[in-house]
Amino acid sequence: MKKYVIACTIIVNLVFAADCASLALQGRFANRDPQSVIANPGVVELGESTKYSQVIVISDVHGMYDRLVGLLRAGQVIDRQNNWIAGNTLFVVTGDSIDKGPKSLEVMDLWIKLQSQASEAGGLLIHTLGNHEAEFLANPEADKKASELISELQVQNVPVTDLTSTQTPRGVFLHSEPVALKMGKWLFCHSGFYPNMNWSDFVTQAQRVTTLQNYADGFLIGDTSILEAKDWEKSEVTLNPILYRMNGNGLYGIVFGHQPSAFGIKGRSAAKMGGRLIKIDNGMAPEAGAHPGSLLVFTNPSQLLQAAYPQIKIIFPDGSNKVLQPE
Repeated sequence: MKKYVIACTIIVNLVFAADCASLALQGRFANRDPQSVIANPGVVELGESTKYSQVIVISDVHGMYDRLVGLLRAGQVIDRQNNWIAGNTLFVVTGDSIDKGPKSLEVMDLWIKLQSQASEAGGLLIHTLGNHEAEFLANPEADKKASELISELQVQNVPVTDLTSTQTPRGVFLHSEPVALKMGKWLFCHSGFYPNMNWSDFVTQAQRVTTLQNYADGFLIGDTSILEAKDWEKSEVTLNPILYRMNGNGLYGIVFGHQPSAFGIKGRSAAKMGGRLIKIDNGMAPEAGAHPGSLLVFTNPSQLLQAAYPQIKIIFPDGSNKVLQPE
């Protein structure tokens, strides 16, 4: 258990700083053991793209463990014993691994195991927050979306605190999830939209709410937040400002999940706006059609540093693949 706790903390570079120690004595932490505080970077920023042989991305698994395992084997991420074999791959999960499907705990446990194994192999697995993780941590008792997860916990006789505590592997995993990942000129996040603020302010706010474990903050679960916003891609009124802010903040592309029918496309990934916006929620959840899903693969990570559409392929459950072209 200690091994998993330490691994989850190290992988996303969660280091206690002096200001975090002072925060532990304020506000929400006033009655907490400071050891329960998990410092969260808010946003993980990676500049060493050449360190990784490829970048693989998936989103919105929603407890569909069996389909996930099939995809990871097809993409040669794991072997038949579900152990990491992807070497120095950067693997990104852009949220919503829990709820809706039948095996959220197994999905979570697989990510925890692979996070540790990836680190040992020179790779990295980062799971960013989805709205389902944030809403659950904000108030698990009142989270109506978590009914399947709560039932799963009850059937397995697992207390809710196993996920909400910062003293358990699952709890550490959930509380360690950053709001977003930025690599070069690309942003990986759940809903693809972020508030109207410059990049440094966004990073500061993301670190603040996650370090304070304030998952109910509107920055995370407000209607126009980076985890909750929907339908922003349907209108120039919202789309043009997003592209403008991307340009102003040095971003070329955004990879997002959350909306299985974004751009009017169901059951598959798609690249729009010249490839600058990539939707990867394939609708794996039962209510979204229980589609088989796919893996998005940036085959040349160094291209993420350029303001141009990179080489991307899609891997399907049968092991076949195709190049993802902008539509």
